[in-house]
Amino acid sequence: MPVTRLEICTEHLSIDQRETLLDAVWDTLRISPGMVTADGNVELALCQCGAGTAPEDAPLIRVDGQEYRAVTPERLVTLMKRWSR
Repeated sequence: MPVTRLEICTEHLSIDQRETLLDAVWDTLRISPGMVTADGNVELALCQCGAGTAPEDAPLIRVDGQEYRAVTPERLVTLMKRWSR
């Protein structure tokens, strides 16, 4: 089974927003940036998502290249539960 790559784009995020998203990932998957879940299914990375990302898109999350815009911590948990099974 291939590893799902979860990327949190750091552009346009306050430190509080970033930490809240990272807390949601930790609480759900028990991983921090650069780590892979114990079952080897999900990898977490912080990244610069490049040109074309607008402030109103933040927080922007990528899952294997698919973008999710204006992601709340609650929505992130829902997404993680969907593909971490």
